[in-house]
Amino acid sequence: MNLPLTLNKYRNVFLKTLLVLSLSLLPKPLLQAQNKAFKLDSLKQQFIKDSTWIFRPKHVFPLLASDQRNSFINGKPVNIWGIKAGVTLYDRHNMGLGGYSVTNSTQRYVARLDRTINQNTTLQYLTTFYEYSFIETRWWEVGVPVEIGIGKYNISSTDANTGRVLPSRKGFVVPLGTALDINFKPTKWFAINVMGGYRFVITDNSRLNFNGWFYSFGGTIYLRQIIQDLRYFDKKRNYKKELEIINRLAD
Repeated sequence: MNLPLTLNKYRNVFLKTLLVLSLSLLPKPLLQAQNKAFKLDSLKQQFIKDSTWIFRPKHVFPLLASDQRNSFINGKPVNIWGIKAGVTLYDRHNMGLGGYSVTNSTQRYVARLDRTINQNTTLQYLTTFYEYSFIETRWWEVGVPVEIGIGKYNISSTDANTGRVLPSRKGFVVPLGTALDINFKPTKWFAINVMGGYRFVITDNSRLNFNGWFYSFGGTIYLRQIIQDLRYFDKKRNYKKELEIINRLAD
């Protein structure tokens, strides 16, 4: 028989029994105070743990945004309607795909034909983009997006006098662009966005020129921050309710 192990076993049983008896002999108010303090501390630690989890760094999260731009084609103002989707990595790297459409209607006089032509130009293209935010502060977010894509153009014409449809022109485009993207954040939920850049377009027709500057003004809504704050506010509200219940216990 292993005597030392047996003695250790009985000693542990004796110490536990002694502890229970000692606690039972303590005054009841003291036990209540200790129990209340324990519950308060447990509640506080759980709230800190839950809050840390809500605001934990997230390395990858989805990106979905409209991308409306103002630009110029042959000196004429046009609107670029777009949407982009992708992911944000480590809060600084945005990457994904974008889809854009441009429609430009003009009227021009052709001297050699002695007639006026109504011309409608449509550009549709897809891009892949990457943006690095080199400034990330409480108030400012500044990044440089770059993009390259492929698409098509369609130029349809009609005689302004007779309404006769003239032969259309179709082909492909390869747009490339870069810009400076600035967000000013007066609140953690919303930012004022200003972007400006240049677009260079390669086409299968050297006579066509779709190059031009573009810019945009708008707003950015930080849905992730909103969801985090709302979850935190709800967790804090429940924490205060439970805190009031515990504080009502007798000391």
